[in-house]
Amino acid sequence: MNKTEIKDFKQFLKERNVFLMFSQNYRQNHLSFNPETMELYLQQAKAESVIPQAFVYPKSVYGKDFWLAIHEEWTARLYQLRNTHYNTDQLNSLDLEVIDIKQRNINLGLPKNTCSLSIRGGNRLTLNIEHSRMVAKKLSTHMLLTRNRRTTDVVLMFNRVKGIEVKFKSGSNSLQFNNVELASHLIDLLELDPEKEYFQIKIELLAETKDHLLFVLRK
Repeated sequence: MNKTEIKDFKQFLKERNVFLMFSQNYRQNHLSFNPETMELYLQQAKAESVIPQAFVYPKSVYGKDFWLAIHEEWTARLYQLRNTHYNTDQLNSLDLEVIDIKQRNINLGLPKNTCSLSIRGGNRLTLNIEHSRMVAKKLSTHMLLTRNRRTTDVVLMFNRVKGIEVKFKSGSNSLQFNNVELASHLIDLLELDPEKEYFQIKIELLAETKDHLLFVLRK
């Protein structure tokens, strides 16, 4: 990886809150043919395979499925970054600079890693467009509201067997669940203010397997 790719990769890990986890896993369980330090490894690694070829996956919820999901996000980010860097280099070679013209913000939807819970006009949980597309791609048909027994984290489990039925409304890019009981449980579990009518809740991909997606919710 070149210096720009290393910088972008570290920034990506920090945004996903897994930089320290990646560093620790590399230090403790890096593959035998890799250098002792992560810094040397990043200099020698290929950006497209920097995660799968780094270390032995731990046997925990943050194991193979978790890191392969992070890998997929990173490769998508890498593709975007390379396009951005390429376009910037092209402009520089032509001695051109971009004059920024702000586009009107029209229905951009929920921010990244955010879902919403609306009490007014119905009890509605709405996923952002990115996560809705992930659910659709996984062909999930049901959603379970769960809680981790050890950490008490609130987790949405999308699967094809059990739970609230997943239905995509015609003309909508965001997955919505209109369910009074679901809304009530979320308010209790996340300790939200019951007097408010609208909440933006942090949501992140926790794990992905062949059969399900796990998203963790945080206040």
